[in-house]
Amino acid sequence: MRKIRKLPKLRLKRINHFPGLALAICLLALSTYLLGWSTLFAARAVVIDGTERTAEVNSQIVAASSTFHLGEPLARVDVHSLSRRISLLDWVEKLSVKRDWIHGQIHIVIQERTPIAQFIDGAGQNQLIDKSGVIFLAHGNGSYPVITFKASDKSSDKSSSKDLIDAAATYIQELPSDLLDNAQSFIVNSIDSIQSTHTGLGSGEVVVRWGNNSEIATKVKVLRALLVLPENSKAHLFDLSSPLSPIVK
Repeated sequence: MRKIRKLPKLRLKRINHFPGLALAICLLALSTYLLGWSTLFAARAVVIDGTERTAEVNSQIVAASSTFHLGEPLARVDVHSLSRRISLLDWVEKLSVKRDWIHGQIHIVIQERTPIAQFIDGAGQNQLIDKSGVIFLAHGNGSYPVITFKASDKSSDKSSSKDLIDAAATYIQELPSDLLDNAQSFIVNSIDSIQSTHTGLGSGEVVVRWGNNSEIATKVKVLRALLVLPENSKAHLFDLSSPLSPIVK
């Protein structure tokens, strides 16, 4: 009697698993199509939160039209490219760009820089400085302490204006928040002559001459020590150019 040869169990196992493998491949292909090519999960809108300067943000998005457009599948939207483009706006401190799969949106959340002072640059534009010393273009009218630059007109140094601005930015970055909050104005005569006017430090307005922007922490300690002395209760001028030899008037 002729014997019937049986297939190896391993081979049967492979055949039994083939339908499941085929189904998984089909599901993967379908998912890839739906996410990457179908309009089912397309970017139908861009939502911007955290700022009223949406026109500027939209301009940056339009400038990135080569990498993004409405109607594009969300999975193919390069959110990192959009983030880099929007971060070119100098007034943007932090931002996040995310896909909203549920609503079919690109959700952009922006945190603006907080200005603490302003000045007019050489082109006549109103510039702002934040607490980190970052300079950015103003939008609309704001009331912030004004920085006045009084560089000598006889100076032949073409970079002097930039040097003064950099000196002011570094100085502001080092100044404690309480002194920034009660500052009324700043005057920068040179990189070695920075002056601020404050209210709430003593009797009426108080002028502080800081000299250059070095040793600000030490100068602040000296100023605080001088302010608590009874004999300085009516002082209006504190010259800290040499912190170890301060002058009070």
